[in-house]
Amino acid sequence: MRYPPPRGSIHLAATKRHLDFIVIGAQKAGTTSLFEYLRRHPQLALPASKEIPYFSHDRRYGGDWDEYLAKAFAFADTESRWGTVTPHYMSGGIYEGSVPGPPPASDERTVPLRIHERLPGVRLVALIRDPVERARSHHAMAVMNGWERRDFPTAVRELLSPDALDAARRVVSETTGYIVWGEYGRILRGYLDVFPREQLLVQFTAELRSAPAVVVRRVYDFLGVDPDYVPDNLGTTYRPGGSTRRLHWLDLTKLQTKVASSTAARTLWHSLPESGRRRVDQTFDRVNYRAQLWNRRASGTLAPSGEDHIDDVLRAHYEEDARRLQSLLGTSPPWV
Repeated sequence: MRYPPPRGSIHLAATKRHLDFIVIGAQKAGTTSLFEYLRRHPQLALPASKEIPYFSHDRRYGGDWDEYLAKAFAFADTESRWGTVTPHYMSGGIYEGSVPGPPPASDERTVPLRIHERLPGVRLVALIRDPVERARSHHAMAVMNGWERRDFPTAVRELLSPDALDAARRVVSETTGYIVWGEYGRILRGYLDVFPREQLLVQFTAELRSAPAVVVRRVYDFLGVDPDYVPDNLGTTYRPGGSTRRLHWLDLTKLQTKVASSTAARTLWHSLPESGRRRVDQTFDRVNYRAQLWNRRASGTLAPSGEDHIDDVLRAHYEEDARRLQSLLGTSPPWV
């Protein structure tokens, strides 16, 4: 069955010089799983990897667009719908500048304006998660990668000051974005200032988890491909980095380092079924978290109190943005 292209798309006879759709994020909201579901559809073409941003990274944005497409879609059928899954586009500004150091000041309209200039008819999909859960997951990732040394309550309290919030919204940074990257009403308002509402589909992570077939069908239908197609991996939860990140972060002793880097350990991991990998993944998460708490208590960097209340502090911060989001969508997000 052939579906008409999205309104505003430009098709060339021999090749393609545009994207038909972009999943713009948010980060830590299940975009890796959605990427894996979308790339199974025979009428869609996505790059081999998820993270190949263009509009949020100045060094790529200043480069050759045709070369970017040629590398990302080297073996793609030109009759397919081409698209990327790029959570950087929901960070509220320019993620990486053209020179070393912090990226230049920008705002939530900067990336949408860049996208619209090149792709005025592109379909946009946002996948958003409870912002408090997202903030915690973002912080945990930063700790695992060695970028962050503060515990979560300390980071939140420091980042909630008016000056810190203003700075985090103007200059994108992984370790200052825990809170502001979850301000979906503000960020999506930037997209809807530039694109018509009918070009943006917003879905919720909670529903992708509880009813993946419903969400995937909506996305397929929105992208103009067969909505009845069911990917063979539907319901599988994918997490970027997988075991490698956790095995590396679990580097508590020399013995564990040797196990994590051994060929035998990697071979054993890849021989496990998906359900087995998830169980191992969850076990490492628990061990990592407890080890992290132990190390912080030993070093005196763990806040003795406030952990139980910091989520309430964050939810109070997000109340105004949730109202803004509800106004944009016409419905309340599930975490309200």
